[in-house]
Amino acid sequence: MFHSMNDGKGIRYVYVNGNRIKCVKWANVDQGLVCFIPHRRFTKKDRRKGEIYTRLLRGNVRVEFIHEATETAKQATGDDTEDTETA
Repeated sequence: MFHSMNDGKGIRYVYVNGNRIKCVKWANVDQGLVCFIPHRRFTKKDRRKGEIYTRLLRGNVRVEFIHEATETAKQATGDDTEDTETA
């Protein structure tokens, strides 16, 4: 499945070989490719053309939606504080 910054699916975490990657431009889970922006300071490769400096990573790609990540964390810790009353 292909994921990009502007596809409207929401905010996601992208992992390559188990390492979380920040500033991901796009990710292809099927092909195992991730394109990301390594340095925010050096965003422009060529200012006239408007090219952005990016790097390509290859490996085992996993995409996790943030809402699913928080639900998984709650289940793992056993946080069932909803609908409970304390005296």
